[in-house]
Amino acid sequence: YNLPVAAHDSTDDQTVNYDAHVFFDTTIGIQPGPFALPATGPAYVKASEQTSAKFYLEGSSNKAGTAFYVSLLAPDLSSVRIARYSANAIPLNTPVIADVEDINHNVGFWAPQPDFRIVERISSGFTSFPDLELEAIYQDQVRTFVDYQTNVGLRAIGQNPEADLVMIYIEQPDGSGHQFTLTDSRQATTFTDPNTIGSGQDPAKIARYQSYLDFAYQTASNAVQRIIDTVGTTPQGTPNSNIFVVSDHGMAPFHTAVSMTNLLLNAGFDPTKVRAVTTGPAANIYINLQGRESGGTVSADEYRTLQKQIASALKGFTDPNVAYNFSLPGRKAIFDLVETRPTPSDVALGTATNRVIGQDSGDVFAILTPGYNFDGTQVPLVQRKGDPVATTPVLSVPNFYGAHGYDATLPAMSAIFYAAGPDIRRNVEILKARNIDVAPTILRILGVPAAPTVEGKPLLRILKP
Repeated sequence: YNLPVAAHDSTDDQTVNYDAHVFFDTTIGIQPGPFALPATGPAYVKASEQTSAKFYLEGSSNKAGTAFYVSLLAPDLSSVRIARYSANAIPLNTPVIADVEDINHNVGFWAPQPDFRIVERISSGFTSFPDLELEAIYQDQVRTFVDYQTNVGLRAIGQNPEADLVMIYIEQPDGSGHQFTLTDSRQATTFTDPNTIGSGQDPAKIARYQSYLDFAYQTASNAVQRIIDTVGTTPQGTPNSNIFVVSDHGMAPFHTAVSMTNLLLNAGFDPTKVRAVTTGPAANIYINLQGRESGGTVSADEYRTLQKQIASALKGFTDPNVAYNFSLPGRKAIFDLVETRPTPSDVALGTATNRVIGQDSGDVFAILTPGYNFDGTQVPLVQRKGDPVATTPVLSVPNFYGAHGYDATLPAMSAIFYAAGPDIRRNVEILKARNIDVAPTILRILGVPAAPTVEGKPLLRILKP
């Protein structure tokens, strides 16, 4: 697509003061509306409004679209900064094609969602954008994408008025939590500058980031309210349908990115025999065991030796940097849990499981202590303040701030649970609700027996008799 932009001066006051842009397709030109969804026609954007405009890519085989945002516009066009959001489409899968087309033609093409690659300057072209402009772009994406998600959910409710169960996903506050949970003095407020920790932090940026978290929660709350308004309420304000609001995890700040690859290399492990797969604070380390792995090279005896050596290396790995380790107990170890796959004699080696190790887990499984995370390592890597210079450093400054919660017993990682409706008691507080208890509670309301494989229990305390 060849998409030019026309600068527009809408004031007609005989003064050069451009205030808007029009994005269009050269093969179509700037056509007048109205346009039938998913078409949008040209995208009209005013920088002063700090709002993007969606742009449908006419003729796209997968019915994709993008959006444009103008973050800076000098009246004489001497300085202009424009962001084009990613192009998106709903996969045209045959089994659900009718529903996909219904969304495309009644809600619109899949809207661009909050993009960490922009605010972290990973996407090309954003190097010269000031922080405030990138943050404004992200807030626009938060607002517009949650609005789109909510519209999709409301469309589903309208199309299925007799449905017994409707499940709707809202992306916030998850995305903003990852980007803006800047609440620890050890987090670098400028992630490319390791000196911006402690007294070197930028208090204005911390305050801005808190306001962005507030905005994310408010946006999600407004989406829930729109759903409640759609199903209606009693004169007392109780929703006419039972509404459950849950999150799959909490969010905790982290200040240090950890490279498991470098940790294993520095400990002397052969990468052809040992490899790690990490996500968030969790690591699964796999040994290339003969007979289990394709092309496995490690014998049974060596497997047992390597397993013990890996566990020992992880348990013994500490953070010696006093600027970061002051919250760590005892010997400053950064792993809270290191678990090895059991090796009983009556089960094939490398296949036994226990309460922590599942069939697809690593031969060694480990979880980092709060404040450390396997994600967020920058390219090029940014070493932390006070760390010795190293060619293969394990610890570094990450380029985002919030980590998925993984331990619900820690207050900072607790998740959300709200419920209201005709079958829900009012003003009841529960101190513990597990995610696995949500489905049995809904089954209880629907009068559907739970399958034998369901481990959770209905939350009877919140339900009316």
